[in-house]
Amino acid sequence: MTNSIQTALMQALPNKRKQTPSGWLAVNAVCCHNRGETQDKRMRGGVKSTTEGSFQWHCFNCGFKANYVIGRKLNQKMRAFMGYIGIPDDTIRKMAIEAMREEESDARYEKKRFVTFNRKELPVTAKKLEYWLEKMMNNKLDSINATSIDKLLKYLESRGIGPDWYDFMYSPSAGWDVNKRLLIPFYWRGDVVGFTGRIFEESTKVKYYTDVQPGYVFNMDAQDWTRKFVIVTEGPFDAITISGVSILGSEINDIQRELIDGLGRRIIVVPDRDAPGEKLISQAKDFGWSVAFPEWGDDIKDVADAVMRYGRLFTIQSILKTAESSKLKIDLKRKMYG
Repeated sequence: MTNSIQTALMQALPNKRKQTPSGWLAVNAVCCHNRGETQDKRMRGGVKSTTEGSFQWHCFNCGFKANYVIGRKLNQKMRAFMGYIGIPDDTIRKMAIEAMREEESDARYEKKRFVTFNRKELPVTAKKLEYWLEKMMNNKLDSINATSIDKLLKYLESRGIGPDWYDFMYSPSAGWDVNKRLLIPFYWRGDVVGFTGRIFEESTKVKYYTDVQPGYVFNMDAQDWTRKFVIVTEGPFDAITISGVSILGSEINDIQRELIDGLGRRIIVVPDRDAPGEKLISQAKDFGWSVAFPEWGDDIKDVADAVMRYGRLFTIQSILKTAESSKLKIDLKRKMYG
């Protein structure tokens, strides 16, 4: 069964069409010149649609991809594609509302769409930082833990991060040197589903001890739903400083991609300035996401460093200003700043 969104998409495609042996409906790609690439004249745009109402676009020229599945919201890439094929903005807004209604009513999709993460227990005696600060101020904390809390606060200060910027925690538990780590709980729909612990004093131990479930994206619960963009970073501190999300590494897996795409807004990746960051840039290009190349000092390694030097507002503005969506421009900037 088709639906009005799929019908509108099919009707707005270029009239010149050709069915390929591989099952794609080929048309001249409308996305290329809109994204700063050479205009396609070789019918390198591919469409697949199903009787259930889904629509998939894949440009074999510039690599842009977009898809719509009945029961899902219209993501930012699909909205952009609609504009590329000439659908008016007011019509796109109406279809976005229709998609939201379908999402709410389609129980079939609910069953397969929601990614779930199991609840996890934090280390024994882990409590929010404010709890320990209150005990410290009232002289109800033993000298060992008071010294640890003091070192923890100095570490946060050295990173330019306020103790109230996140639900930071501390635990006196000695296992895995937890009492020497700043604990960052991982939330998913209000539940704790994991954590990472960052060493806050000199140690021969690994910097991070992390308990994370496959596919988890950090800081999704804290997203501002009025924003028209989401900033994707590698580390949790980066995400905390600018209210973005973190993939907790330099490589995005399929579940993380689905979760981030599902936010339905422009996705801007800010890779760290190192070799692993190059891999993240390549993935962002393949996904059709934007990549930012802020003009920060050579000694700035990541977003958290930038916030410490320039402040939150300037850092976010510099990310938005330098975000590129064209694959060609991403490659050019990559060479310039590589």
